Amino acid sequence: MGVESSVDRREQRLIESERLIARLRAQQLEDLAVLDRVQVATGDGSKNLSEWTSARLDVSLDTARTLVRTMRRTEERSDLREALAEGEVTFDRVEVLSRLPETDSNLDHLDISAVRREAAKQARITSETEPKTAADNILVMQPSLDESWWKVWGGLDGYSGALVDKVLTEAADDLPDLPEDERASSSWRRATALVGLCVSEEPAPAQVTLFVDADHAAETNGQAGVMLEAGPKVGQQALEAILCDAVTEITVNPEDGIPMAYGRKTRTVPPALRRAVLATHHGYCTVPGCDSRYRVEVHHKTPWSQGGTTDPDNLVALCWYHHHIVVHERGFTVTTDPTTGQTRLVRPPPRAGPD
Repeated sequence: MGVESSVDRREQRLIESERLIARLRAQQLEDLAVLDRVQVATGDGSKNLSEWTSARLDVSLDTARTLVRTMRRTEERSDLREALAEGEVTFDRVEVLSRLPETDSNLDHLDISAVRREAAKQARITSETEPKTAADNILVMQPSLDESWWKVWGGLDGYSGALVDKVLTEAADDLPDLPEDERASSSWRRATALVGLCVSEEPAPAQVTLFVDADHAAETNGQAGVMLEAGPKVGQQALEAILCDAVTEITVNPEDGIPMAYGRKTRTVPPALRRAVLATHHGYCTVPGCDSRYRVEVHHKTPWSQGGTTDPDNLVALCWYHHHIVVHERGFTVTTDPTTGQTRLVRPPPRAGPD
């Protein structure tokens, strides 16, 4: 069998598989309709049919909701049910067409994306459903076990979603380019823009308590043994960011286990010195090419953890983006050009691969 005929055969088999899936979905809709009428979900202790379907079929709640919604929308649409049962249309197409008040033969020649757009144009927002869409707004934030990573998801009504999308897109476009033409994905820029929008113009200094296990911290050069009061561990970069511009209280547990508490809550960079550093550059970020005055902060060129001092010649003014994203997240270091006196960002050395 030639390569071309083998490809044609697999393509045809792929199409036939989708037709089979359509017929199976049609059977599921019929079965769900019967089970809905006898209220099987309530009998099994589920809150609703979608929850019951998700559990019984071992599918996501979104998939279960799509099945249940399509089942209910097509109960009076025998034409859609029959076409699905015959494998003439895909389940996705039926799901979209079921949102329309009646089947439009003019949509037959359109692909699924175009049908979705047409359905969106014809969708009606009634006085009953409009308040519900806003009431259904949801934002969920879930940390990992060590809180070093957060997963964010949710949903917004149409107006709110469009507004957030516009603001995040514009804020992402306004972010400066990364040093040395390093490219960043649009999703990364939008996520970074969201964090930037949450940083107030004149934030109160962070009130942070650090617990340091001297034994572990010394053995690992600060890679272990440092923990915030709330529980999550922090690494060297996060620790340096905290010590740059925060009110800190450090409690050290030495080898004998008796804490040495440094209870004097002192700003690492005193207010008067901070104002003097910022005034040197009229409140602007000192990175060449950056004209931001948004959330400008003071950074230790030689980190405090590495013996750096809180003296003017070791301090530099950086905007929130260059301070937290470029320096503390991307690992760039800050130096001063001895000839021009300009701030320079130095790329971190490449990480060594595994032996």
